[in-house]
Amino acid sequence: MNNQSFFGPDRNETRELDITVENVVYQNEDNDFRVIRGTTSDGEDNQITAVGKMPQVYEGQDLALKGKWKRHREYGKQFQVEKCQVGQPSTKKGVKKYLASELIKGIGEKYAERIVDKYGEETLDVMDRNPESLLQIDGIGEKKLEKIKDSWKEQRQIKDVMVALKSHDISTAYGLKIYKKYGAQASTVVEEDPYRLTSDIDGIGFKIADRIAHKVGIKAEDPQRIKAGLRYTLSQATNNGHVYLPRNKLLKKTRELIEISPDLVKEQLDGMVSNGSLVKEKSDRNEGGRIYLPSLYITEKEVADRLVSLKSTGMEAGFSDVDRIEGLIDGYQISSGIDYNEEQREAIRNVLENKVTVITGGPGTGKTTIIEGIIELMEELGWEVSLSAPTGRAAKRLEETTGHEAQTLHRTLGFKPPNQFEYDGENKLPVDGIVVDELSMVDMWLLNHLVEAISEGAHLVLVGDADQLPSIGPGDVMKDLIDSEALVVQRLDRIYRQSSRSDIVTNAHRINNGEYPVIQDGETDFFFHEEDNPGQAAEEILRLVSEQIPNNWDIDPMSDLQVLSPMYKGRCGVDRLNRDLQEVLNPGEEIFGGESDFRVGDKVMQTKNDYDKGVFNGDIGRIVSADRASGDLEVRYPDYGIVNYERADMDSLELAYAITIHKSQGGEYEAVVLPILNQHYVMLKRNLLYTAITRSRKLVFIVGSKRAMGMAINNDRESRRYTTLSRRLREKVDERENI
Repeated sequence: MNNQSFFGPDRNETRELDITVENVVYQNEDNDFRVIRGTTSDGEDNQITAVGKMPQVYEGQDLALKGKWKRHREYGKQFQVEKCQVGQPSTKKGVKKYLASELIKGIGEKYAERIVDKYGEETLDVMDRNPESLLQIDGIGEKKLEKIKDSWKEQRQIKDVMVALKSHDISTAYGLKIYKKYGAQASTVVEEDPYRLTSDIDGIGFKIADRIAHKVGIKAEDPQRIKAGLRYTLSQATNNGHVYLPRNKLLKKTRELIEISPDLVKEQLDGMVSNGSLVKEKSDRNEGGRIYLPSLYITEKEVADRLVSLKSTGMEAGFSDVDRIEGLIDGYQISSGIDYNEEQREAIRNVLENKVTVITGGPGTGKTTIIEGIIELMEELGWEVSLSAPTGRAAKRLEETTGHEAQTLHRTLGFKPPNQFEYDGENKLPVDGIVVDELSMVDMWLLNHLVEAISEGAHLVLVGDADQLPSIGPGDVMKDLIDSEALVVQRLDRIYRQSSRSDIVTNAHRINNGEYPVIQDGETDFFFHEEDNPGQAAEEILRLVSEQIPNNWDIDPMSDLQVLSPMYKGRCGVDRLNRDLQEVLNPGEEIFGGESDFRVGDKVMQTKNDYDKGVFNGDIGRIVSADRASGDLEVRYPDYGIVNYERADMDSLELAYAITIHKSQGGEYEAVVLPILNQHYVMLKRNLLYTAITRSRKLVFIVGSKRAMGMAINNDRESRRYTTLSRRLREKVDERENI
């Protein structure tokens, strides 16, 4: 292949260049766009910048490029890559850079220098054919050699798999995930069952899997494709909170997804029901029956069975003694100085008298005070008590407000990746009482693991705010438990004097009652800045976050303030606000490109549970260090310390200067800034606005239009979740009463 000087006169002519990569300036793994700097084989003086779609490359590698010279207005002369072929490093300098790039674990710069000094341009052949000879290098012993050999073998394997996956138009980012999941079998899995990727690989939906399936020869009307479409539609419904879908809706949505004859979809659905791949139940509604994924069908039935069974177990001797319970409460009131009203005393009585109790109430209604009393009385009785919440943030808040140790539910249950728990049906939790806060965030899966692990003699106390948004996962647990009327439910309605002085608390209850909040001048903790124009509203939010709130209230915009938005898209959506806030609060150079151009110091959120790392969906931390070459990051979380992220893990992080209201569940912040605009109309609901306001302890700033706020307050129609827990609970209670 002939090199041609880039100083040639015809810039539109297609050229071929052989270069050695000096460094990777920028890379977007989602679409394989990269900016690299390198030297042509004519010598070090011929340094070039190449841009375009290229496979994953590392310093020191040789590339054969085909493309054209262009002049960028800002960055000058660049080689626009149309085709790129990656080769092994061929020069001593290139080999040294390649080995020192940290791609091969156990080498690094020092040993790369020593190895190349000894073997020169033959180094890579030596590592392929006779790696044991590296023992001749000073400092490399048997242990280090094994690490080098394993890493070298893995890189060779990755390269072979990635080449195979590239033939199916799979990007480097997804290719690495697929390899990480399936190893050397990755290309086989992709060719034989590409639809499996939708459930196994985060970020790969049906459209991408379908494109791959087409490439490997799977026809549009293939039963494998139709079945995959039905399973995917049900899985997506689960992600939207549903436990099942009506048969008619499932058929309609699947037809829209795969675009084939309705009769073929019905045929495959009936076959899947017949062989047990899906479960069908009759329905009273005109919806053709209910269709479940088997795992969720079983889970919902088990939750109902276990809750009713736990509720029905006998009490220990003496705890049906009302006088004794009243005496315990009276004694605690004297020792603590707390004066419980009758509503609060009833809640505590219910907990001690019943095995399962649900306590619900809004802000300022005394839930925390009741929890404190319950814990103290249980401990006074010699009971072992556990406090839990669904997220790390919620558990930390519970611990701070009660003064008792609290953990996430996963830690309480002793979660063991990938999907096991230390405490389960065979090994029960060694506690007499368990209090779970923020029940509205608990989904069907987690509730089932919890009730499975509770022994018959223990008391379960479920606390939350039924008017908050429901869980992100499947089910509408708190609403279903209350609506079933199968369990003891204590509703707290009274707002206490101290809380009633807060306009945040007062207005939260007004909104929940369908009333417009009171906006007043003077001393208040609830502010509204009217602005109909989204661009102007965004500018006001930036000013509030970077100047007014930090200066006037001494609130740290990074750690104590949170911007919440109803949506991701739009001028005042999470995506755009994050970019603007990053520029204001943490200006600097991006670590690498993509949809999230992270910087050291950025506020970021974990977007899915990662049990290996011990971080969970909704956890917020700060980037404290980064390696530009590898793309690896270190994030410090307040509750977990420093957590390492490799490039392949990066899609589980997103900027968190602004987050959605849904993602804020379970969290509390000193200050909340909230845009509410007409452009958010599809999301504007009463419980969304209520949830956002109740996330703040000290200060709420709403920026937007009165009309949009009125739309939210007047819209109390909750999006229906397809669940059957409430009905199953009632049926189980009726069964027991009729025995």
